[in-house]
Amino acid sequence: MRFSSFVNGLRAGIFVWLLCLATALAVAQSERPVAINVGGGFSPLVGDMSSHLNNGWHMTGGVAYNVNSVFSIGPQFTYNGLGVTRSALREAGTPGGDSNVWSITAEPRLQLPFAYKLRPYVVGGVGYYRRTLNFTQPALINVTFFDPFFGYVFPGVVGTNRVLKTDSQSGIGGNAGAGFAIKLGREGTEFFTEARYVYAATGNVPTRMVPVTFGLRF
Repeated sequence: MRFSSFVNGLRAGIFVWLLCLATALAVAQSERPVAINVGGGFSPLVGDMSSHLNNGWHMTGGVAYNVNSVFSIGPQFTYNGLGVTRSALREAGTPGGDSNVWSITAEPRLQLPFAYKLRPYVVGGVGYYRRTLNFTQPALINVTFFDPFFGYVFPGVVGTNRVLKTDSQSGIGGNAGAGFAIKLGREGTEFFTEARYVYAATGNVPTRMVPVTFGLRF
């Protein structure tokens, strides 16, 4: 019995998000030509993939080197948490399931220079994508609890999902999109929102989605 990779991926995504946020606070106080971004949003699916999986959510974080005032490039990590359709569960003969897509990409970003406060930009990326599908069923596991007030240690049972089958597909993919940023104060921090089209060659059913992101750039 093991925990779903969905939970592990979520933990990894939260760790990267917090790491980027902590780094951003440090970088914001310096004059180094580095920008940090953290964000999240929803991930609508398109194409054949939407017949098997449900729309989900995502978290993302990255670091970019500012080559000049309009162009930057750097690595980006994104984690998408997705659901599984009822028809896919019936076909697999399992009561539950979950799915995730994570990626590491190199992403250039071009800031359009004709605005100051409301600044539009175009962005893209290419890199490694991995999609995982888990079929699960409810299960109970024995755990040990500790009561710090009375100092008691006692056994207990908690519910979890037991993974019956896992299918993972990896491949090269890319994304392209556009967004706009709004400066917040004079410290260089800005709020941004963007939409992208994502395509990755992950087996017979390619990964296609149009994630919409809201976040902060430092």
